[in-house]
Amino acid sequence: MNAPQSPTSRFVGQNVHFFDRLLIDAIRHLDGEEAAALVERASRAARTHEGLEGLFDALSNDEAVFLARAFACHSMLANIGEDVAGRRRHAEDEATHGDDRPRTLPAAIEAVRRSGVTDEEVEALLASLDVLPVLTAHPTEVRRRAVVDREAEISRLMALRRHHLPPSLDARIRGDIFREIALLWRTRLHRPEKITPADEIRNALAIVRDSMLPALVELYEQWGDRLNGETGTPLKLGSWLGGDRDGHPGVTGETLQLALKSQARIIFNFYADEVRRLWFDLAVSAELSAVTDALRALAARSPEHSVHRQDELYRLALETIFDRLSATSNKLAGATYPAHLEPYGSAAEFIADLETVRDSLAQYLGEQLVGSRLRTLLQVAKACGFHLLAIDLRQNADVHERVLAELFAQAGAEANYLGLDEPARVALLTNELAHGRPLRSPFAAYSEETTRELAILDAAAEAVRLYGEAALGAYVISKAASVSDSLEALVLLKQCGLVQCGGEPSAAVRVSPLFETIADLERGPEVLRQWLELPVSRCTLGEPPVQEVMLGYSDSNKDGGYVTSRRGVARAASALAAECRRAGVGIQLFHGRGGSVGRGGGPAAEAVLAQPPGTVQGRLRMTEQGEMIAKRYGDQPTARRNLDGLVAAVVMASRKQPYEGERKADILMDRLAENAFHAYRELVYETPGFEDFFWSATPIAEIVQLNIGSRPASRTKSRRIEDLRAIPWVFSWSQARFMLPGWYGFAGGAKRAGLSTAELSELHAEDDFFATLLSNMELALAQSDMTMAQRYAALCPDEGLRTRIFDAVQREHDAAVALALAIRGGSSLLDNQPDLAESVALAAGAVDPLNHLQLELLSRRRGGHEDERVRLAIQLTVAGVAAGLRNTG
Repeated sequence: MNAPQSPTSRFVGQNVHFFDRLLIDAIRHLDGEEAAALVERASRAARTHEGLEGLFDALSNDEAVFLARAFACHSMLANIGEDVAGRRRHAEDEATHGDDRPRTLPAAIEAVRRSGVTDEEVEALLASLDVLPVLTAHPTEVRRRAVVDREAEISRLMALRRHHLPPSLDARIRGDIFREIALLWRTRLHRPEKITPADEIRNALAIVRDSMLPALVELYEQWGDRLNGETGTPLKLGSWLGGDRDGHPGVTGETLQLALKSQARIIFNFYADEVRRLWFDLAVSAELSAVTDALRALAARSPEHSVHRQDELYRLALETIFDRLSATSNKLAGATYPAHLEPYGSAAEFIADLETVRDSLAQYLGEQLVGSRLRTLLQVAKACGFHLLAIDLRQNADVHERVLAELFAQAGAEANYLGLDEPARVALLTNELAHGRPLRSPFAAYSEETTRELAILDAAAEAVRLYGEAALGAYVISKAASVSDSLEALVLLKQCGLVQCGGEPSAAVRVSPLFETIADLERGPEVLRQWLELPVSRCTLGEPPVQEVMLGYSDSNKDGGYVTSRRGVARAASALAAECRRAGVGIQLFHGRGGSVGRGGGPAAEAVLAQPPGTVQGRLRMTEQGEMIAKRYGDQPTARRNLDGLVAAVVMASRKQPYEGERKADILMDRLAENAFHAYRELVYETPGFEDFFWSATPIAEIVQLNIGSRPASRTKSRRIEDLRAIPWVFSWSQARFMLPGWYGFAGGAKRAGLSTAELSELHAEDDFFATLLSNMELALAQSDMTMAQRYAALCPDEGLRTRIFDAVQREHDAAVALALAIRGGSSLLDNQPDLAESVALAAGAVDPLNHLQLELLSRRRGGHEDERVRLAIQLTVAGVAAGLRNTG
């Protein structure tokens, strides 16, 4: 596909060409002229297809590894070249105010004010905002942290070249970039060992420390300045790192403790630095300005006795705060601290001390002299506490059932819990929550699974004691399908004291059922209604009462295809919100999105704006996963822009009111979704041999062996698609350039439903949800390359099977492209989004050589070549394709 020209084409082209020259120069410098010539020759062959097969066939295994590394580095550098140009475009957009919708919180608030909302209503909206991007604990990021750090430095240096620099300085920066690229060339790109949960924690928190936290601080400072004062805490950060044990035996109580300690170290370092800076600022003499009694009392607790400081009461107060922060940090880390120092018992005490300083400044020096630094520090402290990110706990409902069956049996309360029907389970569990006696006994010997589950719950209870209730986000129940699934979680939380029973029950953590298959999404509203009718449910909702429900995009897509999954999630969201309104409680939806279109990916703000009216309500949580963490938050400007845009989108989406009655658009979408479901299932689950085709025509078999995430690729040891996790499912189709989960079933569903192009065009013009669905699907279609996919299909040894299935996929692809263009009146994919079209074309150019090389290597390995160098080269091509497409799942 030829990308339409855009204003940034020149910058992107210049950057990529610049990197290409420097990479070849680095290879020539380190490995010689012959090595550089091989890379140039192979790149040219992949680009022109002249002599391609002969060249790659003749490669030795060592040469294949060498070329895989070169192509992967080129792919990564092309992304940097595009990103730097993109940041320039975003900066220009912001400077010229060229956006047609609010992309910052202040702009969104201004838009709300213009609609006639009162100041009191605006204040209430700001106070109620609760937006959390949640970093997931099963990242699909294929790059090592060392590589990500090298890329960040190259990106930083390239950003400097955007300015008109003196020739000598430009030459120096060029030399620095050459050095970084040469070091990247000598950096190992692959992981020799399986990544561990500790590695995942370390990698994600590096981004939090270096870009997300600084962006959060910058936003709170800007919001305070532009919105004239405190804004509440509309934005917080969440995580599954260390708490998500669904299908992951490596996540234990120790990993939860490690995550919290690591997070605390980052936020305490930030607090200490900010208090130190305030100390330098506030050399205010009490002889020249009065202070409040509370400030004087706080200063009196300082151990500082220097005669030069006795009148500087603000500094003495800040020394008290600093010392208490240090003691608290040491206490949480398990280190010693001086006996005369009193650690903070909670983040609220730290905040109270900061407010003492602020109130005294405001009273005697005026609000103007409080300063943005102290105001911002207060906001960040309220948003981050001592935990920085609120960690969710997640486990599969099946595990809860087994653990409780053992606890009930050991306690003599119920010998056959697994044999009970749903009403009997609900009755037993409700009764168990009516008194304070635990089921567990310190004298009982439990199975390994039950012991491990109780240990992480104990660690969670300890976390609440040390860091406060805000340290835990929610208890997410995977595969939730009934009321008993939520009650089981409460009974288990009772065993460690996180749920208190007897009298009026209370819970230190909310329970969030996850509805993730098509059937679960359809049943979800009825399950929620039954749950909210139970009095015990109220103990988890807080005040004002809010029920959180998580919606799964990944498994629903694998289960029913792209269109049916998106419609199922939207329909469930509306019905769940209606059940909450009926019960008199608010709703907070937690969207479990992945990075790819097939798993709910796409621009986050646009996805929020397309949510059904009445479902956002100022509250939203959304997973950020794998390579998308680095893409959306890898540097401070990008993180700030995406976080601000997400909060702005939540404000605007919250203004939409629920529809009255059933709309024509809903009827059309239901028809389309139902028929798309059958079209998708017919291929994936009902076509004989499809499973064999998938395992041979994609690199799934090789992907499951990679050291990418720390959890198994499949829930069982079978090859069944039903048991495969959604991430490797999408990852495999992406590597083979099919992108099938992002579009298959749409055209076939429309045809089965008898929907005309005119009907769909009208739907596209009138319905935000369908317009967003179509836009994201068009991206997936543009990213696909059916010519390349056909070469992967040729890996299937059964000629009849591959012909039958690939022809069906090709027909659906062609029909989807034609229908998508006809609906919006386009002539080529993404011709209405030239920047995005350019990005897709750039990615295709970067990964085509990797795909060609990967195909040769897959043929070798499947032909019996067990050489470790072949396996390594495949791993490098997988990493390079994923980096180039920015898509692992």
